[in-house]
Amino acid sequence: IDGIDTGVASIMGHSMGGHGALSLGFKSLVNGGPVRFRSISAFSPICHPTNGAWGQKAFEGYLGSVEAGEPHDATLIMKGASGAAAD
Repeated sequence: IDGIDTGVASIMGHSMGGHGALSLGFKSLVNGGPVRFRSISAFSPICHPTNGAWGQKAFEGYLGSVEAGEPHDATLIMKGASGAAAD
């Protein structure tokens, strides 16, 4: 991200935005790319949306299927992670 010092940048969100913050932050940690955020936090995040009725309805409505939402589920992102970032 041009112009942002990611050595001091943080990401956070509330509810659905909290899950988004976790998903974005976790993706940058587990995909082997550069660490984009110094801290990642969420206040009352939606948890494991592909495993709940609300999340399933949302993914089916917006992305066409629950499976299409799996790459965006923070729980599944971390479940597939390995190494120091996931420990």
